[in-house]
Amino acid sequence: MDLVLTGGNVLTIDNQNRRAEAVAVEKGRIAEVGASAEIAKLVGPDTKVVHLAGRALIPGFIDPHNHFSMTTFEPISVDCRVPPHNSISGILEAISVAAKDMPRGRWIWGWGFDMRLVKEDRRITRWELDEAAPGNPVCIMDLSYHACYVNSAALKLAGIDRNTPDPPCGWILRDDKGEPDGTLWENALNSVHSPSLRAHLDQYGDDVADLVHHNCMRHLACGITSVGDALVMPETAEMYRLTDEHKKLPILIHQMLGGDQFFLPPHRVSRGETGDGNVSDRLRGGTMKIFMDPEYPSPAMICYHSDGREERYGERYYTQEEVDALVLAAHKRGLQVAIHCLGPWGVELALNAFENAQKQHPLPEPRFRIEHFWLPTLSQIKRAKSLGIIASVQPPFIFNYADIEEERAKEMGGDTRVEPFKSMLSEGLVVAASSDCPCSPLEPLLGLYAMVTRRKRSDGLQAAPEEAVTPMEGLRMYTVNAAYAMLRDGEVGSLEKGKRADMIVLSHDPTAVDPEFIRDIAVEQSYVDGQLLYQR
Repeated sequence: MDLVLTGGNVLTIDNQNRRAEAVAVEKGRIAEVGASAEIAKLVGPDTKVVHLAGRALIPGFIDPHNHFSMTTFEPISVDCRVPPHNSISGILEAISVAAKDMPRGRWIWGWGFDMRLVKEDRRITRWELDEAAPGNPVCIMDLSYHACYVNSAALKLAGIDRNTPDPPCGWILRDDKGEPDGTLWENALNSVHSPSLRAHLDQYGDDVADLVHHNCMRHLACGITSVGDALVMPETAEMYRLTDEHKKLPILIHQMLGGDQFFLPPHRVSRGETGDGNVSDRLRGGTMKIFMDPEYPSPAMICYHSDGREERYGERYYTQEEVDALVLAAHKRGLQVAIHCLGPWGVELALNAFENAQKQHPLPEPRFRIEHFWLPTLSQIKRAKSLGIIASVQPPFIFNYADIEEERAKEMGGDTRVEPFKSMLSEGLVVAASSDCPCSPLEPLLGLYAMVTRRKRSDGLQAAPEEAVTPMEGLRMYTVNAAYAMLRDGEVGSLEKGKRADMIVLSHDPTAVDPEFIRDIAVEQSYVDGQLLYQR
């Protein structure tokens, strides 16, 4: 044996949630799972032995909806979150400091801005950014990544002025005189995001592989051993291929292929013109991503009136016919399809498209995914189960955004449910947990804490406490269910003989502590293919 971990509390997360004391690893795969005394018989002169001393050993966390490519550039961008800042003036000062050391004309990126949290309670304007960085184009991404805030230099490079019309499902916000004020929503941000990303890739060249590797190590420190990048464009795919060629991908990246720009339709993917994204053992694909509805100005919602009427409102990226065609084309090519839905109208459109695709081209296990699955009704959950759909949800949203969801649910009425994980599991839906980082915190243990306690960051109160899950249910959502969502359940997600030895050591067993303590559990070691890649 190459490696033995013994004397621990092993949570296998297999079909019976069996427990053991030790795991043996050979050639990167799990050779045996069992009692310490039995596994000890497999120890040879060259076996590395890790004494767990009662600590928990579980499968590595899998994050099937994560914007890894976005967070890769955080170390060389400006942190615009609240905290560390509490005001627009503080963020502008940070941009100004960055600009002083930046060559004239080079893009400055910021990330994590949320106008709801700054004391001014408003958006940053182009003119403020002009003063902060007079010699550089600036693009600050909203925390949601559905908006950005730019200066005049960035607008000029993007070809946006007072005469530029709004693109389909995109909005250029303007002042009272009709001048763009620097805020771009949804499809409107593509014209800034794509050239700025291209400029970063050209600037860093082969060194971008080091940024990707650094981000991998950050994920390993959280216990994450596999990631699904929830929107891969041509530039992103190029970045990943380069990193893979340099052998600097210590974890697996699953590419969810999108349009040529962030919010554009993935027509070329659906037609098979881009390949499926399967490049190597570390760089996988097989999934197409569609945005069904925006965040700004409103997702695709349904108001359920007391007299039984259903009123559809908000925005959507596609008509039913358009999304049907996209899904069917990809489905016929054997691609898994994942559709982002922030409102119940969006969910309805996605369900219709998946049902149509299966009728037109039946497959035994298409593994369709609905990303976010926000604010569904019980009838939509039941319908999703009948179609074999995977719910790809983000438990940290309970912690960060449940206030918003509660307001929207109240506005819509009816049977609308806030992050209804318990209802989904009770109906037999496969529910996979993820982070959607940077839109919410990366750490799976924080997500586990949120789905078990249902506590909100804003006031510590519980959001829809009846939808709380058990710690074991939550762990399954972050491991074996997430592996299923990423087409990898035969390889990872549980500690079973023959599977890859992706596993992590935790300071405590999440199923055996006070739920309030779960977020404080430490990830002490992370292994990928039996190799220790992170040690606390």
